[in-house]
Amino acid sequence: GRIMRVPWWGNASETSILATNSSSSAVSGMIHLESVECSYPGSDLPAISDFSLLVQPGEFVSILGRSGAGKTTALRVIAGFEQVTSGYVRIGGQLVGSSFVHIPSDQRRVGLVFQDYALFPHLSVARNVEFGLKGRSTLDKRARMTAVLEMVGMAGYESRYIHELSGGQQQRIAIARALAPDPLALLMDEPFSNLDKQLRTVLRRDIKNIVVETGATTILVTHDREEALATSDRIAVMGDRSIEQIGTPEEVYQNPVSAAVAKLIGPCELIYGSYNGGQVETEAGTFPARELTNNSLSELKQVFVLMRASELEIKPAKDVQDRGGTIELREYEGEFSEYSIRLDSGALIRVRRRAAEGLSQGQRVVIQTRNNLPLIVFPNVSVNFRFD
Repeated sequence: GRIMRVPWWGNASETSILATNSSSSAVSGMIHLESVECSYPGSDLPAISDFSLLVQPGEFVSILGRSGAGKTTALRVIAGFEQVTSGYVRIGGQLVGSSFVHIPSDQRRVGLVFQDYALFPHLSVARNVEFGLKGRSTLDKRARMTAVLEMVGMAGYESRYIHELSGGQQQRIAIARALAPDPLALLMDEPFSNLDKQLRTVLRRDIKNIVVETGATTILVTHDREEALATSDRIAVMGDRSIEQIGTPEEVYQNPVSAAVAKLIGPCELIYGSYNGGQVETEAGTFPARELTNNSLSELKQVFVLMRASELEIKPAKDVQDRGGTIELREYEGEFSEYSIRLDSGALIRVRRRAAEGLSQGQRVVIQTRNNLPLIVFPNVSVNFRFD
């Protein structure tokens, strides 16, 4: 679509980096990391290695991963806070980081938003937002500051001090300050994690609208799958130190390339099964199954079966011999009830049901898939199930 850029009061030479011909920037994207490795002194393993990511102009990409996977390091590499040991980092088509080039962070034209806001408490809102506009005339600064405050819904707060604002308002000011110099890209590291859930959702929607309106290329680092699914054009799911899968939220959710990705992208359990001709036999029952394109499964192969609460259904068992489990817990959540089903092996499976009546704790049930939906199966390779 057409990108609306916020008016920029710079001189021509400063915006020339944006004027690079579009065909070259489409190849290299707005942000391009190629096989990047970054190590911290004294550490045996690199924090990220073989890390590749291509973000197109105006795109909103989330990097999703558990803590310690390296996602913040990747963001710090793009921002210029960390030097890379190998690989290439390009912003707007320009090489800014490699083993032999390191452009300092203040020359990379990226806007940064962190979870702790990093605002100056002793300065007014206006002074905070104008902080990154050094070397401009007072008139230019004022015009730009007014424009971005209006954009983030904080017009009229110019003379307030930071400590007088709520957490959500402070985060809006942090975003206004990051956008004020018209950066090539906006980098956000867990920006909503200090806010309560309700406020997070509101701010998340507003930020998404602001980003779309300004056409800012955005990378969001988060461990919150809901946040990643709701905001992103694409999600990059981190394995250990590199990206394991990247795609639209729907692609990654519906076709996770591994059990580890499936665990990160949505609540689920994994149980053992035996795959045979489109069916998988498990201790919970026999279900229709689908293998993902990259996993070719031979018959009678041992597999992991992905059990998602929203894709399962339970019914009272007619016979004690029926394969299934026993309802151990029912949690009523208004729109649905979540049942914890204890299988005979001791494994636990969760099932969400709209209809809350007719099933009670301690009852024996059989498990089915909703609308005969095939369950995803993965080859039974050793999986690292360490998740936060």
